[in-house]
Amino acid sequence: MKMLNIAFLAILLFSFQSLKSQNILKPENVFNLYFNSFVKYDDESVKELNSYLINFLGKESTHRIKLKDTYNEKIDDYTRLFLAGLPANVASECSVEVKNYFSALMQNFANAKYRVKEIKTVNDERFKENGFSEVTYEASFKVPSHRLMLNIGDIKNIGAGEMKKYLIDVTNQIKKADKIVSTEQKFNLYQVKIGETIYYWNGGPQELNWKLNEFYLKNLN
Repeated sequence: MKMLNIAFLAILLFSFQSLKSQNILKPENVFNLYFNSFVKYDDESVKELNSYLINFLGKESTHRIKLKDTYNEKIDDYTRLFLAGLPANVASECSVEVKNYFSALMQNFANAKYRVKEIKTVNDERFKENGFSEVTYEASFKVPSHRLMLNIGDIKNIGAGEMKKYLIDVTNQIKKADKIVSTEQKFNLYQVKIGETIYYWNGGPQELNWKLNEFYLKNLN
């Protein structure tokens, strides 16, 4: 009896290791990796996603990016763009506050949460036997409960002191965001069948980011 128990445990362990090595994931798990990678800018998630994709797409189709670098580059780009629209003296005195503002904006966006509402398989003759899984999800963000965009007049006539105060106030409001806004979206995971195994992927995951970013910014104003 003892030998049978040991054999059974060994079979279970072997089966678990075999499944783990094949990196078989359900659609919801794959969606989680995409969301955490391209909305939350999590480098560990994109590494895990790549280790999954390489099994059926090959190395050339993995995401060769460092998301933390992308995150910081966006903050820098937004900061430069905003400062370029200010008078030179105001820009030089408010550069730190402008960067702090966009850092808070990005961090708040990356704190998004989601809930999968439905996953259904769609058979599409264009994909022959492979079809796709349509993921319907609800994403939510925290935003300030009142409008951030104050009537500060013509930006070229704003003094450095007024602009600095405005930026500090707005940044603090974003950090203390207390209102939850939600949006329902869809995201497709295309199926690739290899033997009895079905893998899932999406070739344009940036769609997650720009759709949600548009909704998020709209609800800040």
